[in-house]
Amino acid sequence: MEEKMEMQNLKLPRLLSDGAVLQCQKRIRIWGWDSPDRTVTVRFLEKEYSALSGEDGRWQVWLPACDPGGPYFLEVWDDAGERVCLSDILVGTVWFCSGQSNMELPMERVRDRYPKEVADCENPRIRTFKITEKADFKGPAEELDSGEWKAAAPDTILRFSATAYFFAKEMFDRTQIPVGFIDASLGGSLIESWMSRRMLEGYEDKLALADRYADPDFVSGVLAQNMRQAVSWHRELDSRDRGLAEGWEKEETDRSLWEPICLPAFFADSAPGAFIGSLWFCKTFDVPADMARKEAHLWLGTIVDSDTAYINGVRVGHTDYQYPPRKYRVPEGLLREGRNTLVIRVICERGNGRFTPEKRYALWDASHEIDLSGGWLYRTGAVCPPAPGTDFVNWKPTGLYNGMTAPCHSYVIQGILWYQGESNAGEPGTYLDLTRRMVEGYRRCWQEELPFYFVQLPNFTIDLAGNESDGTASGWPQLREVQRRSLRIPGTGMAVAIDLGEDNDLHPHNKKDVGRRLALLALQKVFHQPVECSGPEPAAVEAQPAREGEICLRLRLAHSDGLYAASVKSDRLLDFVLEGRDGRLYPMQASIDGRDILLTAEAPKDGAFALRYAYGNTNRGALVYNGANLPMSPFLLELSPRRVNAPKWGLGWENKALPLV
Repeated sequence: MEEKMEMQNLKLPRLLSDGAVLQCQKRIRIWGWDSPDRTVTVRFLEKEYSALSGEDGRWQVWLPACDPGGPYFLEVWDDAGERVCLSDILVGTVWFCSGQSNMELPMERVRDRYPKEVADCENPRIRTFKITEKADFKGPAEELDSGEWKAAAPDTILRFSATAYFFAKEMFDRTQIPVGFIDASLGGSLIESWMSRRMLEGYEDKLALADRYADPDFVSGVLAQNMRQAVSWHRELDSRDRGLAEGWEKEETDRSLWEPICLPAFFADSAPGAFIGSLWFCKTFDVPADMARKEAHLWLGTIVDSDTAYINGVRVGHTDYQYPPRKYRVPEGLLREGRNTLVIRVICERGNGRFTPEKRYALWDASHEIDLSGGWLYRTGAVCPPAPGTDFVNWKPTGLYNGMTAPCHSYVIQGILWYQGESNAGEPGTYLDLTRRMVEGYRRCWQEELPFYFVQLPNFTIDLAGNESDGTASGWPQLREVQRRSLRIPGTGMAVAIDLGEDNDLHPHNKKDVGRRLALLALQKVFHQPVECSGPEPAAVEAQPAREGEICLRLRLAHSDGLYAASVKSDRLLDFVLEGRDGRLYPMQASIDGRDILLTAEAPKDGAFALRYAYGNTNRGALVYNGANLPMSPFLLELSPRRVNAPKWGLGWENKALPLV
């Protein structure tokens, strides 16, 4: 008869596991669960600390502040003889990294941009704890459902958050202190997804939504409906698709009735129009003899919404949604010398289909590249009504906070990194208040005035609404301005990214500079290193003598040593605009004058209301940088409304020095 094994009652949280990084130079909380009224002892660095478990079984001890170092062992045992031993423990700097897709974006997505960084990533002193997506609407969870500590290595790095990894690498390179980052992020999530009920008090609509999704039967119904609608729509589309029925991916397909099209392009701007359904595209190309039968790469930019690609009748890749770059492997033996055929079936769900312009469309290997842009053929497979929308349950208020953030509050950390805002751009008016509530709420929950550093939204245009003059209808410029004003919250810092985006990609690949700019904030503000962490910042606006009918301003800047202007778009400063009280926008001529910027424009008849810089979806001209190569944030500066008769200046203000808002 087998001996019955007893379940161990002494447990530690997932965050306290092999390979953990503990926060240096702060008291360290070690906690866990056991049977009630047991004495639990923790041994670390040759010293022991004890506590008694409570009626709920929870216990905790505090270790004194430690210097960076390791690896160490950490042992925990109780008076019933149960024991847990942890190995490979480091003491260093620990950061909680959260937000939506641009925080979540893994190194896998940017590996082609950073091949050397991926190849040379081995560093056991940079570690991450990745929390898998989990929403809970019933209340804050006590423990995480997922996660383990992983060190940077070739077999792990591709799953690391790219933004957080490059932050950690910059921090380690400059301090040689171990860095651990807890990654709690989810693409598409809103700020309120990461906030508690207390933080959202007064937002009754958001709390009512959280209450609704706290009903597991309701959620099960929503998820079932999501699946049912998606399956039904795709099944109906497939049943109508002549291309599937007739095998249009095959080389022998008669394409005499197919129509010409130039790709890449927006379908709405070309022959297909605002199309919903399936389209088939065909491109023939020649392969040289020394490329034939070899493995190759097929890159197809990004495609809206989903696609399946075939070469010479053989499927080589498929992507279910619009955002991932199409990077498909062409297996050895498939390409042949001479003429080859590429066929792509594209599904457009809501009439905004495209092969994204200004992306790379090519078949390539180490020695050759075949350009696939230009002339193609296409034919309609099927037409359908718009695809039904998806109810993203886990984005609802409080869910991700309860499931992914709340269980981390007992873990002592250095600070918080936040990259989010895209999903809240439609309602920028509430974002400043929500940010303030979240920062204060997190500090309350961690019981410490933690530094909170965030990334301002980058340049982006392709999927945004907006008018021709400045694109502000999209909400992105307003949200960037709200983020800039969030710096009024004590202990915050902002990494400007207006130069790090890609106008045609919601998920820009330059995460190295994003991570570096976040690291500069931490290095200066937390580690007190003598580094510049801010781009130029507006300090004052002064009126200058001007010709009749003109206005001339001097914009005085802080953090402006080595001021210069640069951009791949233009070498001219084209993004300064004066907003009149009449609502008109007056373009300004701008030039750098030492540490200041001189600005001239037609004088608004009713006086000027605000000064704008790069206040659109993207910049048009050169951006302003300081000698540390850090850019100035886009801004909208409201100017003093006090008016006097001052025709000599062409102004409407009492003083030459104009207060900024």
